[in-house]
Amino acid sequence: MASSKPPTPATVKRLESPHRWLERFGALAVLVVMSGLFLLVRAAPSPDTASRFAATDFRLEAPSAAPSARTGRITANVATADALEVLGASPIDAAAAAAALREAAPTRGTRLRPGSPFIAYFDESGLDGVPVLTGVSIRIDPKTTLAATRREDGTYFASALAAKTTVALHRISGEIGTSLTEAIADEGGTRAHADTFASLFPEDPKLAQGGRRGERFDIVVEMIADERGNFLEAGDLVFAAFNGQKAAGSWYRYVPEDTGVPEFFNRNGVAGDEFLVRDPVRGGEISSGFGNRIHPITGDMLLHAGVDFRAPPGTPIRAAGSGLITDMKFGDGYGWFIRIQHERGFETVYAHMSAFAEGLTPGRTVMRGDTIGYVGSTGSSTGAHLHYEVLRNGVYVNPMTLELPTGRDLSRNASAFESFRVQRDVIDKLRGADTKEAAASEVLTAELKATRNGSR
Repeated sequence: MASSKPPTPATVKRLESPHRWLERFGALAVLVVMSGLFLLVRAAPSPDTASRFAATDFRLEAPSAAPSARTGRITANVATADALEVLGASPIDAAAAAAALREAAPTRGTRLRPGSPFIAYFDESGLDGVPVLTGVSIRIDPKTTLAATRREDGTYFASALAAKTTVALHRISGEIGTSLTEAIADEGGTRAHADTFASLFPEDPKLAQGGRRGERFDIVVEMIADERGNFLEAGDLVFAAFNGQKAAGSWYRYVPEDTGVPEFFNRNGVAGDEFLVRDPVRGGEISSGFGNRIHPITGDMLLHAGVDFRAPPGTPIRAAGSGLITDMKFGDGYGWFIRIQHERGFETVYAHMSAFAEGLTPGRTVMRGDTIGYVGSTGSSTGAHLHYEVLRNGVYVNPMTLELPTGRDLSRNASAFESFRVQRDVIDKLRGADTKEAAASEVLTAELKATRNGSR
């Protein structure tokens, strides 16, 4: 048996030396890494220091002065220049910018609606700390914006920016709950749609007051959107159908090419009866239209809320429509005048008369075309003329552009009726209306009218 010798110290040293070398190298590496990390931590800036450095760099790259924007809204009795001054513009800049905006308006005398929003841009680094008006943007309607920009020479250049729009038809139908207006508004319509709707069915005065619960209506309105599909505004009412206790029928909006004036026609192309005439003085010449103007006596810029017809003194004035005389007296500015209340929420006023027709008194009913007085120059007047006003639900409207039925029959003109028929059929297709049902509605309308007129 071979004997085994214990290892000598030299042999142990030779066997252990590689392991000890590796352990020492690893420990040294750990110490080096820890030392490096410690030095990095000591050398790194504190959070506060880093923030200060970043903020300083940002300020160095930022412009010395940034324009500021201030917003406002047009009010009924404040001129555009005055509104700009209120926001901080100098009187010279405000007047120049306002003048440029007026020149750029789509139509001369474009009137900014009260509530129209506008934005004024200022350079806050103006001389002596006074901000400089650099631009103005006014939205005159949902589709048009007027923009004025300051040139280097201090003048302003303005232009009208029109949004590219599309028109889609939107149908709203249902039953009246609380009121007709609320029922239409709940589905995207407006009070104006409800007012127009009610005016198409004057046989039922209750409809203008909201209608009756459970009565059915069906309308089609225009919805206007920009090129991105964003809704801008509700457009015109183009169809109205009603099935109520006192009235029924359907009406289609159409604009004849020869007049350019929109009217509502029944399915057969016949408009409603003539309601109000636009010219109470036959042969009278329009001397001043509806809108803002400089008053010929006071020199103030005021709303001319009617239309003036120049005619010789004593020319007969006829009632524009059938109604009840509610005022008949001398008034400041108006001189001798008459006010007549009509159906559908309309009123008409006839001013500067020289005399009233015989036999008239407040509370008396007159018929369309009746002579009610004679042209004169009483009150605030510079010459013989009739000042004629039309109010709808208490609001002044332009008698010359007001949508009014005329009793016209489109079927007497083949081309006009064909154009109307195409438009009518588009609406019927949208509604899914059945021709027989639509025709039956017209028969029902005729029967209701015959019953009310006592012919049955």
